[in-house]
Amino acid sequence: MVAAVSAPVFERPENGAPLVTELVAGESLGVLEERDGWLRVVAPGHPTNLDPRGYPGWARPGGLVEAPGWDPDLTVVAPNRASLPLGALLRRAGEGARLPDGGVVALEPGSVKPPGEPLEASPLGISGGLLGLPYRWGGTDSTAGMDCSGLVFRVMGLLGVSVPRDADDQFWRAPFRSREGPERARREDLVFFGGESVTHVGFYLGDGTYLSEHGSSGTVVRGVDEDPYWGFARYI
Repeated sequence: MVAAVSAPVFERPENGAPLVTELVAGESLGVLEERDGWLRVVAPGHPTNLDPRGYPGWARPGGLVEAPGWDPDLTVVAPNRASLPLGALLRRAGEGARLPDGGVVALEPGSVKPPGEPLEASPLGISGGLLGLPYRWGGTDSTAGMDCSGLVFRVMGLLGVSVPRDADDQFWRAPFRSREGPERARREDLVFFGGESVTHVGFYLGDGTYLSEHGSSGTVVRGVDEDPYWGFARYI
């Protein structure tokens, strides 16, 4: 199945269960089971050590559509008049773009690009444009709110860099990682925080500051000394 709009994936099949990740329009889900109005799913595009098939969880069928042969050829890379979130996947349709449910939207030039085409942007350039975005645990939707690792996941994905969905995986699966102090980190490295394990991540700005989704503050700039520093990692 394919998300026609942003679709939450929950930890358990019950109302009030925590959000664990979130698909945006055009992303696919694998359905493993149906139970009492819920779908047990994996999200292949959201890498995790929890399941090699993709991020596991439970979703409601609302907002999901059957789209056989869905083969998106556009990715949303900038805010747009259709209010589609960053990372949404679409099909070119004349002067517009087609959603998985068949709807067509008009998008201004520069707001989409073919998947895999280089994006002339930087992690800090993209994430800096999201300052003030609300924090949402498990969220990855740039129009509604994200969590810290969701911000990193979406931003890096726009740059063609695959990173895991969760902060701890983002550290341990990085091609280069270090427990050295932040003075050894480079601008735009990922910096990690936590006590006995990694629980938080952001983009290093330099001079002891970083940008991240952070609790009730949303996307903000903070000092690395304001949180329990863990280490840094480098993907690009």
